[in-house]
Amino acid sequence: MNKILTFILIFLTFNCIDNKKEKEIQPEEVVKSKPIKTEKNIFDFVFRDIKEIEYFSNFEVGTSSVINFEKSKWEYAISEMQNKQKRIIILEKIVETGKPEKKFQILDTIHINNFKTNEFMSFGVCQNNEKADSRIFTVIESSENDFDLEIYTNIKKAWKANLETKKIEEISDISGVNCMNESYGI
Repeated sequence: MNKILTFILIFLTFNCIDNKKEKEIQPEEVVKSKPIKTEKNIFDFVFRDIKEIEYFSNFEVGTSSVINFEKSKWEYAISEMQNKQKRIIILEKIVETGKPEKKFQILDTIHINNFKTNEFMSFGVCQNNEKADSRIFTVIESSENDFDLEIYTNIKKAWKANLETKKIEEISDISGVNCMNESYGI
């Protein structure tokens, strides 16, 4: 019996010593992790002035319009930022602060490239198939008689803020889209 116990004790001793040896790591077992992103992107900020976001520091604020559509009245806005090279349209959520000064958070953006000198943007005063829709914004080609037009119909491109998905979507069929001329009759 002593021989059996001695044998078991020796076996366990050598077995434990063998298990304590470090296992060599094979190259295929090494998995590189991706670096953790620590910088905020433009969608992470809540701001009062968009120029608080460094990316927009060299942009000028263009046209803006609050979306007043169905149940989402005064919850969203569309803004335009521009510099010499870029024109960016921004869908923003209006963030309540409990004070008169509201704050904003960017939900989506689009970049409009190749904007021509005879084109301009229209926000908040457009309609689709004779139904007013403040979610729509357009690129309109100007003409010589723009001041005489009550409604702009020379729409080149149109988009709509989808308030369910919080994304800006292009309107593929722009045949029913037009915009009021806010300068008409002045």
